[in-house]
Amino acid sequence: MQEARRLVESRLHDGEALLWVGRSDPGRMFVRADRYLMPFGVLWTAFVATGLVGAATGSAHPAVLVVLSALLLLGLHVLGGRFLVKRHRKRTDVYAVTDRRVLVTNGRTTRETDARRTDWYVDRTEGHVTVAWDDTSHLDTLFWGGSESVRQYANTGLDLSPGRGDFALYDVADADALLDALHTTCGR
Repeated sequence: MQEARRLVESRLHDGEALLWVGRSDPGRMFVRADRYLMPFGVLWTAFVATGLVGAATGSAHPAVLVVLSALLLLGLHVLGGRFLVKRHRKRTDVYAVTDRRVLVTNGRTTRETDARRTDWYVDRTEGHVTVAWDDTSHLDTLFWGGSESVRQYANTGLDLSPGRGDFALYDVADADALLDALHTTCGR
């Protein structure tokens, strides 16, 4: 945890006080969305693999083989590749709360939000907490399903660009300390 603290301290502004530093629990890989993503991935991959084998043995046009191969790779990502993405993020992302900002950094990129914002919500599960700020509610008028259509992929490994959804700290085991730090900064 000292390495994580040093990483965050190198990104602090003058006079900024560090209140909490933590990480996502690397042992927590599954989320609610996996209840439908896993069966969908199995069906998708089986269907596309069957089509690819049929197309390859039936001397289909090479473009068909390329498209089916790409769809097969997509299915394999849903089944397993996304967990590699998620595991990498859990190992490299460091979360921090200061008296001014909430940060997620991995040493190369840093995302942040104002710590005084009060539009955050807490999702508690057994032994963990996820805190997310509402950065996508403006999508409610643009898409069917609105912000929920974006949020459903959060923390699944399918959110290939995590900066495009809500700002969030996922699967934190040190829930009380994190929430105390957030309550201190926003006064909520």
